[in-house]
Amino acid sequence: MHEPKYYIVFDIERNFRPYQSDAPTEIIDIGAIKIDASTMSIVEVFSSLVKPTASLSRHATKLTGISKQELKGEEKFPRVIKRFHEFVGKDYIFVTWGKEDYAFLTEDCTRHGVECPDLGKERRFDLQRFVFNAYEQLFPHQPGLKFAVEQLGLEWEGEQHRAFADAKNTANIFLTAARQKDIHKPYRRSTELVFVKDGSLTEKGRKKMKGWIFKELKKRRHSQLTWETFIKSKTWENVLEQHHFDDTTLMLLQHYFKTGLKKAKQQLRVLASMKPQVKKT
Repeated sequence: MHEPKYYIVFDIERNFRPYQSDAPTEIIDIGAIKIDASTMSIVEVFSSLVKPTASLSRHATKLTGISKQELKGEEKFPRVIKRFHEFVGKDYIFVTWGKEDYAFLTEDCTRHGVECPDLGKERRFDLQRFVFNAYEQLFPHQPGLKFAVEQLGLEWEGEQHRAFADAKNTANIFLTAARQKDIHKPYRRSTELVFVKDGSLTEKGRKKMKGWIFKELKKRRHSQLTWETFIKSKTWENVLEQHHFDDTTLMLLQHYFKTGLKKAKQQLRVLASMKPQVKKT
């Protein structure tokens, strides 16, 4: 990771729907913190609600506390993203808790036909993954934002699931990690201790492998998945960014692949059967 002029810690909230709908899940809230890389101090902040084109869902209101009334006088996405673009500047690296927000931001830019800030890999820093790897003793599982704040001995600031508050707490973790760890170092977890015991995959190892297969199956939908195609996938690439596998661990994971694939397919079938049926009129 190169040293930019600024780190932009940002978070977004969406018009979320846990059910199938033709209405888009647009961004309704953007919050960001600009940190000077040379001093590691906060120099500017950004916070804006975004008026969606579709009606605000009750689920989004319940999660974020944002009401329809609050959004009435707000600007729509094209104007907000233009201001955000100006705030971000040119020499920056984005810092986020996880990777999802990049896809959501790209999706809305495409939907509205507007220019997005550069979201290339060299512009991204996944703080959730970094914390999970660099603080291995604190986090046996990949942590949520609030849990990470607590485990690192920090105080939560603001309302959870509001973009600016989540960005501020993410920034607090980032600044803490920058003081305690080398943020340019690609930390890796001690995989053999987590996944393998006495020459066999642990229960956690099998569960993790099934989860990765499940994730890739969801992406591919009806496409066939083999070990050969799986290890060439983006999902596996992300796994290798987090874990280092020795030859024994890799062999055990490959051996378990068929069983994990069968279980992942069963899980997908169960989830599909739980979807509400649309009545024909």
